[in-house]
Amino acid sequence: MKTKDALILAAGLGSRLSAEEGHKLMAKVGGRSMLDHHLEGLARLGVTRLTVVTGHANQELEDQLDAWESDIQIQHVYNPEFKKSNGLSVMAGAELIGGPFWLLMSDHLFEPALFDRLRVDAQGIEDESQGMLAIDLKLDSIYDMPDATKLLLVDGRLDSIGKEIEPFNVVDAGLFWCGAGFIKALESENALRGDCSTSDAVRRLEANKEFIFWDVGPCLWQDVDTPGARAHAETLLKGWSVAS
Repeated sequence: MKTKDALILAAGLGSRLSAEEGHKLMAKVGGRSMLDHHLEGLARLGVTRLTVVTGHANQELEDQLDAWESDIQIQHVYNPEFKKSNGLSVMAGAELIGGPFWLLMSDHLFEPALFDRLRVDAQGIEDESQGMLAIDLKLDSIYDMPDATKLLLVDGRLDSIGKEIEPFNVVDAGLFWCGAGFIKALESENALRGDCSTSDAVRRLEANKEFIFWDVGPCLWQDVDTPGARAHAETLLKGWSVAS
């Protein structure tokens, strides 16, 4: 695979989870930190370097990242505008990377088998698009639907995206591949209104037919952003350890 970089967005407050470990990237699920889970999954994709975008309580997290032992090189960059939309954090990380990258949210836990499926499809994604979003059609498996980013796809094309839209037929799983066009789309949106989000890039690229929606299929994932979601992730993880 061509893409050897990954970016994790870890700039938010994490107030809904209030993890005793401190930052939600360090919150443990199944006895392992979210960071360790991410590193394992990214290794399956052949990633060799991880960039973490920090914001709230950045010094504590950056100190932990500097001391972390991993076969994947870990670096970090601070986003002073972390209270705005997440596209600014993506842009901050992209400046340090300088090429295509996988993009994950710090609090999304993915079944390891998902990365194995993605590895098989990665070359087509890298060659045929400027961006990709992992989507989930298994709506009955979503733990906290009100908090999910939803999409309405009509004949495979994007009609709308957002947390409040109705109707919808798929859910954003929080895993992206970002080419140069993805960053240009964010820059254009930011120049227009002084802020930008990953959803803005999705809209712009999809309108130009430069975007791919990749179905996670039978694989599961969980947004670990509340104590209840964390407990649900613990339950899911027990099944993953057997199947993966």
